[in-house]
Amino acid sequence: MEKFIRKISSILSFIVIFFASAIFYFNFKGFDYVDGQIVLKPQEAQAVEKKTFAELPANLVINASQKYAEGSKDAPLTMYEYSSFDCPHCADFHLDIMPDIEKEYVEKGLLRVIFVNFPLSKNAMNVALLSRCIPYDQYKQFVNTMFLEQRSWWNDKNNKTIFKLAAKFGLTNEEAEICIKNNTEAQNIIADRQEAMTRLNMQGTPAFLFSGTDGNEIIYGVPTKTRLTEYLNDRLARLSH
Repeated sequence: MEKFIRKISSILSFIVIFFASAIFYFNFKGFDYVDGQIVLKPQEAQAVEKKTFAELPANLVINASQKYAEGSKDAPLTMYEYSSFDCPHCADFHLDIMPDIEKEYVEKGLLRVIFVNFPLSKNAMNVALLSRCIPYDQYKQFVNTMFLEQRSWWNDKNNKTIFKLAAKFGLTNEEAEICIKNNTEAQNIIADRQEAMTRLNMQGTPAFLFSGTDGNEIIYGVPTKTRLTEYLNDRLARLSH
């Protein structure tokens, strides 16, 4: 009985140490553990304030690249989709809701969409970097594929699965290796993430910034399709007056 108690005590001690170490690691890397979720630490903040919606300065200018933007430049409203390739909620939105938004708003010239990388892990950063090396006309399909296959690569230790998926889009292992070591592109992605943290108060993914002549507003987290379409219809109605 005494040996059994010692064994249980040792297991419990290990669990406590493990979780304490994990929290310390994420905290060191710029994350916080809040209500059972890992979220990015806001700079110069003492606590995480949860938000679902915010109005932002009307003169706010976002510096994210528009190279892969979808939709007309003349669309009255632009949506910046801040996303991490390893984020399950981001994948759900992009695969389940985004196709309908593209059909109902983007294709009709009402909305322009700009995908902005906000990587939450090394693997997500690697995928983001690879997306910059994919042929322009295959970019959208690459993004969809990486979200669809998220479970197969999110914990990839040596990029084997990530590179295998990239090969479907014409990248050899050697080209992929060079791509993920592109410091210039890495700095651009980090700059986008930093801008989102400091200017948009983003603490996690996904988030959606909507910019129009009537100002800038942001939705934090994944809205339902109903909520998003209601928002878009209301916002577009305001812009038409």
